[in-house]
Amino acid sequence: MNSQQEQVVGAAPIGPDLSVVICIEQRVGNLQSLLDIYRRGLAPLRREIEFIFVVAQGSHAAALGALAARGEIKIVQLPRQFGNAACLREGVRLAAAEDILLLPPYLQVVPSALPGLVEKLADADLVVASRERRRDALGNRARGAAFRNVARITGSRFDDLGCQVRVMKRGVLDRIVLQEQIGFLPVLAEHAGFKVEQVRVPQAADDQGYRSHDLRSYARNTLDILSVGFLMRFLQKPFRLFGAIGIFLTLIGVLQGIVLLLQRANGVALSDRPALLLAVLLIVLGLQVAAVGLIAEVVLFTRLPATSTYRIRRIVGRAEHDV
Repeated sequence: MNSQQEQVVGAAPIGPDLSVVICIEQRVGNLQSLLDIYRRGLAPLRREIEFIFVVAQGSHAAALGALAARGEIKIVQLPRQFGNAACLREGVRLAAAEDILLLPPYLQVVPSALPGLVEKLADADLVVASRERRRDALGNRARGAAFRNVARITGSRFDDLGCQVRVMKRGVLDRIVLQEQIGFLPVLAEHAGFKVEQVRVPQAADDQGYRSHDLRSYARNTLDILSVGFLMRFLQKPFRLFGAIGIFLTLIGVLQGIVLLLQRANGVALSDRPALLLAVLLIVLGLQVAAVGLIAEVVLFTRLPATSTYRIRRIVGRAEHDV
């Protein structure tokens, strides 16, 4: 009986140790050569690795079909473009391993640096790569520095949020509400209580050429910074923001109204002056803004009573208190 059990256990299939998720976007390299490069870079890990490509229907179908026919990758096809967050969620959901490596469909870092990132995950929940950009184009470095400084609004301490090379444990996404702010995943994860490490890695030569972006991408990144900054500071207390703005506007309106009343007492006519209308408008606007914040507080209190924006790393004590 024991020998039969040992045979069954020994015959049980062993799943992959690392899942590599690659979301296909607008900027895409040669997928067949890219897969070979990533495989060679990860070979020193001596792990069983699965590759998952998430792509919209019809996008790069020929190249991915050739790889899938060889049984080298798993393809997740979406009916249309749903954004990077949807691609990431579906790729992670279908990943078989607990350790997940996120890679872009083009080279951003030297592939030989990938094993070091994965091994660093033993001491962290999320490891992000930061490119050493000494040889990068001047325009790229200037744009990266500007983005890094503006991103401080969100509380970010990371040097290269534009680098999409990250290694994480599966449980990270369970605590994070991720919309389209893929670049701010390290910031949101650290805010939720996960341990996030940043590792400097060499930049790939293919990534050092000047890259131009349209105005839409700049506007989108700016809006993402503002939205993440708001979520980080006021997600659980929106009335502090809207209430402060409302009180400020109301006080300005009241002070202006007092000044107008004093002027009227001294015989100054107000019938042909728009200042009185402006004072009333400020008071009403301030009350409305404050009411929006109060309504948001009520919604959070009644609709989301059991949610938390933190996590418990461990409980030290007797066994019955462990979770």
